[in-house]
Amino acid sequence: MDEQARDGNAIWVNPYAGRMDEDTTDYASFGLLGPSRESQDTSNSNKANPNPLVDHPAVVSYRGEGVRTDDLTSFIESFASLRASRVRSVGHAQYSHSKGQNFERFTQGDIVRELIEELADASNYIDFLAIKLLNLSYTTNLVVVDCD
Repeated sequence: MDEQARDGNAIWVNPYAGRMDEDTTDYASFGLLGPSRESQDTSNSNKANPNPLVDHPAVVSYRGEGVRTDDLTSFIESFASLRASRVRSVGHAQYSHSKGQNFERFTQGDIVRELIEELADASNYIDFLAIKLLNLSYTTNLVVVDCD
């Protein structure tokens, strides 16, 4: 059953609740951990089979001499491939129907609501990243800029 939450006087249903098992995205091929957080060794960038994101020239050169425009463009294309993979897997399971895609049925109100929800999720991820970065800074004794 879908997760429900009370928001003010309205009750909304989370259409994504319990659907992580439907995600067939091949995260490993992009050098990423999937939702199950399966362990991988991504520390060696000189592997016989480099992965398209972690070992990408844009990522490797960022650590050194800087990112060339061609490498940045190539990285964007590789990341777009990950996004397309998500559409084919979990996106298909959650948004496809017999006559197309759910977004085709969206009203203007649906579009505004979906965008607000996505912005809220993105904002939450930024907060999560801030926590991780501050913890990394603490554990590696880096100086943290006072943001007050």
